[in-house]
Amino acid sequence: MARSPRRGTRASSRGAARDAREGREIARLRTQLNGKGSIQTNGDWMTISARSPDKEPSPPEQINLAEPLVESVRIYLAHELPPKQLAPTGAPPPSCHADIGSDTAREDIRGINFEPRLQRNGNDLNNNASRRAMPSQAELMQRQPLLARAVKPDAPQPATDDSDPDQDHSPQRIHATDFVVEIPPGAVREERYPKEIWKTIISFFFLFLCVCINMMSLSLVHERLPDRNTTAPLGDIILDNITARDWGLAVSEYLIMISTTVAMMVVVFHKHRFIVARRMFFIIGLLYLYRSVTMFVTVLPVSSTTYYCSPKSNNTTPLLVIRRMFYLISGFGLSINGKHTYCGDYIYSGHTMVLVLSYLIVAEYSPKKLWPVHWAMWGSAILGVSFVLLAHGHYTVDVVIAYYVTTRLFWTFHSMLVTPYRSGGGYNQYMIQREWWYWLFTYLERNVRGPVPRRYDWPLPWPRTKLFSRLS
Repeated sequence: MARSPRRGTRASSRGAARDAREGREIARLRTQLNGKGSIQTNGDWMTISARSPDKEPSPPEQINLAEPLVESVRIYLAHELPPKQLAPTGAPPPSCHADIGSDTAREDIRGINFEPRLQRNGNDLNNNASRRAMPSQAELMQRQPLLARAVKPDAPQPATDDSDPDQDHSPQRIHATDFVVEIPPGAVREERYPKEIWKTIISFFFLFLCVCINMMSLSLVHERLPDRNTTAPLGDIILDNITARDWGLAVSEYLIMISTTVAMMVVVFHKHRFIVARRMFFIIGLLYLYRSVTMFVTVLPVSSTTYYCSPKSNNTTPLLVIRRMFYLISGFGLSINGKHTYCGDYIYSGHTMVLVLSYLIVAEYSPKKLWPVHWAMWGSAILGVSFVLLAHGHYTVDVVIAYYVTTRLFWTFHSMLVTPYRSGGGYNQYMIQREWWYWLFTYLERNVRGPVPRRYDWPLPWPRTKLFSRLS
């Protein structure tokens, strides 16, 4: 059967249309190379106008259409002079390998990538442009959110110490929804709790200065003390109903010595002993400073009719006050040493202050597994205060005020350690800054982030022992 002329005409028209379409594509590509898609003359970057994904040609058409582009790149590399001479003089000319036809037969084409093939003096022509388009694995890991570590339900849970204030933030407590940041091996962890020994020394000098002021205030109060022969003790609901026992004051001071020794051991064997020590020096200094003010402004008559008080001096000179001050400091303010013979230091009770503070230190900085010691310290404080009242060494109001001031100051100080407004601004920080000692607090605790963990070790380099580390 002879072919119909109409069919032949239609076939020839289709071929002509296909040739015209291919010609338009080549013309369009040349236009892009000469216009928007041309290579910039600085040699640092190359841009090619892209198509929409729905109009992207098939891989064979991409290979055919890329041939003019490859030829243009070769001409560009042959004539362009690099802006910076990266290779020494006399180096071989740059080479270009862009066999797209053979390479794309083994790979899926997702775009034209000249990175492994276009090199100039050992450097990428596109200045790592392809790496920006397809980031490396390290860049991807930094851009992605932190991944949660899957925890097996039957996996054993790590042992933790409930007495550690940082246990909720410890890396050992990992749940299914926690984010984990892996630290590479060999990385050095930043020290969270610097020793800063000079700050501990400054805090100790602050304590010594406040103790001296307290003793000077007592030596002055002793001269203003009402005459016990003409002024009877004030009415007290407890002292009026019990008979004075002078031995009670000695028992109370022995309990004070035991309590302070236990508290000092907790501080000494603490891993962060310098931080804890400067906190205690600062708090005790503030308590003595407050006490020097309260007993100086209001002088109460002697509460005991049997306690010995030194005779007054008719002429009070600065030298006499300083001499009394060192005399009292040498006896640590205790009557059992025979050097606390000056009366008038009533509001507030120094015995109660030391007993309560010793218990607070042990309860705050020792592990909870030593709960018998905590109860023993609490009982020692109760007994010590009771024996002070039994000996009529202080009025009841002295004991109440001493307990209130000591606990409020201790708890306020440690609450400020964890407040989120220490380094921020706003109304809450302004309220905290109203404490007159806030500036010294911020200086001492500037590099310490909150409470220190309950960790213990031997303070000396020899002998080495793990006895105290087991308490952690």
